[in-house]
Amino acid sequence: MIQQADLVGDWGNTAGARVHMAADHSLTASGINHAVPDYRCPSSMTAGRWRFYVRDAASPRTLTASDSATEGDWFTVSDGTAASTGGLCDLEAQVQRDGQGFDICLVTDPDQTCTTEELLRKASPPPQ
Repeated sequence: MIQQADLVGDWGNTAGARVHMAADHSLTASGINHAVPDYRCPSSMTAGRWRFYVRDAASPRTLTASDSATEGDWFTVSDGTAASTGGLCDLEAQVQRDGQGFDICLVTDPDQTCTTEELLRKASPPPQ
């Protein structure tokens, strides 16, 4: 599980995908096609939104995207311009942790997985 403070920041992969996650749940991205298997939507997102999934109290097997959740293992990414695509460009994101730290796997279908090259990793902060 990742805390919001750890998720906020710049993420990318060696293939050229870049994602900026902001604390206000906004998101910008470029090169998404280098992170998502078979992505058929525009490779940039300028007005995206992200929200952690939480379990529904009434139905624990149901996950709901929450504007107020501050941690999670999964989150949703929606394109702010989705009206033109009917929401077809929305993504699911799984947060994982390995020996190198957290990574994010962006997919269009929760049954998909990412290759090592597709995984997003948090960019190191610049030296001070």
